[in-house]
Amino acid sequence: MTLEQVVAQVFRKKGKVTSISEFVFALSLDLKWFSPDQAESVLTNAERRELVRITDEVVEPLFDIHSVEIPIDFRPDQSIIDRQERSIDATACKGGALFEETKEASEERTVIDRVVEQLSGVKSKQEVIRLINDAQERLGIVETDAVALLVARTCGIDVSGMIDEVYDRLVR
Repeated sequence: MTLEQVVAQVFRKKGKVTSISEFVFALSLDLKWFSPDQAESVLTNAERRELVRITDEVVEPLFDIHSVEIPIDFRPDQSIIDRQERSIDATACKGGALFEETKEASEERTVIDRVVEQLSGVKSKQEVIRLINDAQERLGIVETDAVALLVARTCGIDVSGMIDEVYDRLVR
């Protein structure tokens, strides 16, 4: 039941569907339950146990997340991590970036992935994610991509090419 509780908690926090990177960030940085590598293993195990489906970099639950009871003081057991599982290719770091640099990969990346990549030249990936999480908590904004745009803009990154994409997703 512990893996179901972990997955349910991520979707309760992030919404009905989320990107792979947001799922990993939620487990490692928001909830502080696992390292990013361990969070990838948790996601792989959840997919293998058919608790989630991963399609085109999007993770969605395959069960009713609200039917799972999660105690207030819940902390997952580390035994749900299976280090023998393969890493998820889409979130594997290469040279500090979340994805390989190809035009197709650029089109498939989420806004948060692109912001993290653009800011990785001036700040570490962990620092960018920390800034996004801090701003999300401080501003009370649930949509991670919107917060990522605010942080990027504050750091001097031109976000004009991503605003429409985030707006369209928000009003859907």
